[in-house]
Amino acid sequence: MRKIIVMLLLLIGFLPAFAGAIHIENLMPSEDIEYVFRLTNGDVLTATVLEVISGEEKTGVKLKTMIGNAIIYENEIAEIRLREDYYRHSSRVYLLPTALPIADDHYLGNFELGLFMAGVGITKYVSVTVGRTILPIVYPDQQITLANIKGSYHAVRFEDIPADLYIGFGGNLAFLNDDNRLVHYYVNSTYLGDKSSVTATVFYKAGSQEYFLFHYKNEFTPVIYPDGTFGIGLGLDTKFSDRNDLRFIGEVWNSDVNKPTSSLIMLGLRLAGTKFSADFGLAFFMEPMAVPFFSFVWTPM
Repeated sequence: MRKIIVMLLLLIGFLPAFAGAIHIENLMPSEDIEYVFRLTNGDVLTATVLEVISGEEKTGVKLKTMIGNAIIYENEIAEIRLREDYYRHSSRVYLLPTALPIADDHYLGNFELGLFMAGVGITKYVSVTVGRTILPIVYPDQQITLANIKGSYHAVRFEDIPADLYIGFGGNLAFLNDDNRLVHYYVNSTYLGDKSSVTATVFYKAGSQEYFLFHYKNEFTPVIYPDGTFGIGLGLDTKFSDRNDLRFIGEVWNSDVNKPTSSLIMLGLRLAGTKFSADFGLAFFMEPMAVPFFSFVWTPM
């Protein structure tokens, strides 16, 4: 598993720069195509292209924005993306995988400070993520390791409303300590609208191990998780108003549909740009108990 993580990190390092970004010469003047321009001074503009200006001294573009027309030059532009490609975190809510692919993207993330994760898209259909905790106060053989592979398929394009339906399926392998193996298979679907996505998933716990002994240093906690258990998950990711950088995220988990008390609710906010995102929120257990959750994700160009 450690070799898989290292290989994925190396693969991310060799991916093409600015995957998904658009060069100024490839812009299409049209009132129906919206682009997001990130400028060198940090400003972000959402606009349609009126004209691409080519000259001996400067190359630029004339834009139509909410506050009027503007001309910006190539040396003032840090990045250009289609508006629908600006948000690069649609393959997951917080931990819940959506049916959308990572596609030509990739990311490195830190969850709860101790869990480091990496994800990469292989074509538009296959997404792979791996992760491992690196906690200095925990023995190496008591760390948590996980891997997930997901297939995605664009199933339906709705004609009457600007929305799409994606179908996904996959499996994940996790080790709670090196000797406690968990295997799940799942199917999910995501309704992707103009500002929001809603994901529903059903997962099945497989394998032969039902009794786990979770070790922490010299202490241990017994855990029973029967084979053949079905669980469900729901996720919501929605944009606030017309802002491109602030979103609400929420997840509901139930690990056993026969036990409503085996549920978890997560509610939070996501601050996201094209390079970095940060999630902050609270997870509510049925005990009752609430704990904070947070993550920091880097999507290198």
